[in-house]
Amino acid sequence: MAYEDEIEQKITGSTYEECKEKLFAQYGKNFRIINKVTDFRPAGIFHLKKKPVTIVTYTVNHQKSYSVDEPRTSYQSSYSSYSEEEQLKKNREAILQMQGSNNVMVSKKIDDMTNSIEALKKEMSQQMQQLAASTQDKHESIKKIEEMLEQNEFSFSYINMIVEKIRNDFSLEQLDNFDLVERRVVDWIGESISVVKEMTFRPPHVFIIVGPTGVGKTTTLVKLAAQFVKNYALNHEGQRPEICFITTDTMRVGAMEQLERWGKHMGSRVYKAERVEDLKTLYDDNRANMDAIFIDTSGFSPNDVTHIAQMKLLLEVPGMNPDIYLALTAGTKARDLQNIMQNYEPFGYKSVIVTKCDESEQFGNVISVMYEKHKSISYITHGQVASRDITKANVVDFLIRLENFKVDRIHIEDKFGE
Repeated sequence: MAYEDEIEQKITGSTYEECKEKLFAQYGKNFRIINKVTDFRPAGIFHLKKKPVTIVTYTVNHQKSYSVDEPRTSYQSSYSSYSEEEQLKKNREAILQMQGSNNVMVSKKIDDMTNSIEALKKEMSQQMQQLAASTQDKHESIKKIEEMLEQNEFSFSYINMIVEKIRNDFSLEQLDNFDLVERRVVDWIGESISVVKEMTFRPPHVFIIVGPTGVGKTTTLVKLAAQFVKNYALNHEGQRPEICFITTDTMRVGAMEQLERWGKHMGSRVYKAERVEDLKTLYDDNRANMDAIFIDTSGFSPNDVTHIAQMKLLLEVPGMNPDIYLALTAGTKARDLQNIMQNYEPFGYKSVIVTKCDESEQFGNVISVMYEKHKSISYITHGQVASRDITKANVVDFLIRLENFKVDRIHIEDKFGE
């Protein structure tokens, strides 16, 4: 509490020691600190950061203010020549002077910030003008190709890549020949699609499909099994392979029953594994007499990193060496595809299976993300019939689905056909 005739004042600084130094420079020892607190105030041009400041409350004794420019002896000798009233008046004047100085500093900072913002606005305006000018300068063939790629839902970065290739590869005279440009762009799209190569696995070939909820993992797993049985019979004089199913899906109601119906239809056993120990035991018990093992997994939100990590641990059976696929639906937005692929990267999936292709008409999103993530496509699925609605991915199938592009079927078959 301040004494009678003492006025409470406040001073700020980055630290308590800095505040004390300011007071000592102004009043010598003729001040008394009442309280100190720490506050956080906006900092930076856009006030995005918080800077700690110390606020000190103090009173000034009725003595002459001390200036850093005055020697101590001057202060000591002149003190007695002022009455208490005169000293109080001078102290008040000094405080007002100091506050005025602070106001000038604040005003200067505001001016500096305003100037910085204006400079930033000017720079952004110039960039927008340059972008508009470059758009206006684009050849009509480039503009048309951009529109066609956007209609097919290719990503912004993929479209920029194609446009850059056009600018580097074509002269102005060649750009006037739109058919030539279009044909070359279709070739570039085909060249950007990577299809996984067939690999030979030592029995048992373990198939695992992972992916978010709703992509059709169980149905796709059954389709893989049906295709495996069909191909095995073709290569082994009609013999039927020994296969089994294992589900680790403890989240979805009816997952086990769905697999059991398919297993009964295919004459295959179906097992359930809730822990890594269960899966290890089932694998060890069946590895010697199975040609293939198909493992179903739970579906989670792509952002549910906790459950995804737990599922990864469940599948880590020593010596199993599974063939892991990531299932993605064709109609998923490019940005969501990138997020899903990133979060399932720890599984080390071999390639991607694109599901529900019959429910989508544009595939630029899939092609763009596969290219940007350097991933291959293995299969595409379309429909619910397990025995036929899955096909090995090929470049031609994606190119003939390009909307509004004139695709030379003979040319792409020669260039990309198997």
